[in-house]
Amino acid sequence: MPNRKGQVELAKEDMIKAVNQVLGIVRRNGRSRKVGLALVLMVLLGGRSSVRNAAETFGLDYTNLLGALGELDDAWRGWRSCRGW
Repeated sequence: MPNRKGQVELAKEDMIKAVNQVLGIVRRNGRSRKVGLALVLMVLLGGRSSVRNAAETFGLDYTNLLGALGELDDAWRGWRSCRGW
């Protein structure tokens, strides 16, 4: 089992991968990086409740987006638990 610093680094890597996955989905659908970052912040700050509305608003595939944002949410929770928040 990795030490505390190792756990934080692993959680950070998971978080970066999850954010990049969301940005990739958004960019493949012809939307800007700003839209992707807005979706990332929406999930980190407000949960998954408005993902469907965002997907419809920006014309994104809901199921792919939901999966990616779910991984992001899980990575965020993992990172926060390593940090002791």
